[in-house]
Amino acid sequence: MGWGNFLDKIIDKLPIQGRVERWKNEIENLQKERKELIKSDCNDKTIRRIITIDKRIVYLVQLLRNKT
Repeated sequence: MGWGNFLDKIIDKLPIQGRVERWKNEIENLQKERKELIKSDCNDKTIRRIITIDKRIVYLVQLLRNKT
């Protein structure tokens, strides 16, 4: 057994997220934050944050589309 097989087995056991999984988790977290912000009082700060969240979600969805 070479080092490659040994390392592959160890890496498979570690709870390391892949890029796609991290992107999906980030989208989910941003959507939750966005819902909470929409429920709260609407002011300039929350509107700017919602716009930033929307831009980030669009970017992450584009990354996911390009990956598949």
